[in-house]
Amino acid sequence: MRELIFVSTNKHKHEEISKVLKEFDIKLKRKALDIKEPDLGSIQKVAEEKAKQAYSQLKKPLIVEDTGVFFDAYNEFPGLMAKRVYLGIGLKGLLKLLEGKKRTGYFGVALTYIWGKNKFKTFTGKLHGRFEKKIRNPQKNVLAYEKLFIPKDVPKSVPKGRKQTLSYFSREDKNLFSHRAIATRKFVKWFKKN
Repeated sequence: MRELIFVSTNKHKHEEISKVLKEFDIKLKRKALDIKEPDLGSIQKVAEEKAKQAYSQLKKPLIVEDTGVFFDAYNEFPGLMAKRVYLGIGLKGLLKLLEGKKRTGYFGVALTYIWGKNKFKTFTGKLHGRFEKKIRNPQKNVLAYEKLFIPKDVPKSVPKGRKQTLSYFSREDKNLFSHRAIATRKFVKWFKKN
């Protein structure tokens, strides 16, 4: 089994990507590094910059990712600042922000694989849906926005999928359609060819 390094402090992201890669006989080892997340205007640019920083420390092929949450009502805000906005105003603040507004939007992810100095490739995924008017499954230990977001294109094989927030899905079900799973599968397809 091939092994890759995933640089992140987020165990949830590691678990999701790891489960998808395991389907393809790739083991993912998580490594937490002190890397900066500069505001570069897009999740793709942030992921690529983080990958370069991580590679300069480890000198080994690795994966990093950056995720954003995009509200259609606010010209794709909070975008790559999703974590900072959540830490500043919390879930109740996010609900207040969307009050009386269009509630559609999407999760976006950029996953960057780097294997040498300035040798990298980025893969993206999106998951469209809508944001609820109240917090669902508040005690579950998942990413905060998942307690508000109802995904649009859930496979029919996933029971009750069209009415639940992401926080209700098992990792296995979520990995059938999530933004992160989409980007990871794009990466695997490219990786196996190259």
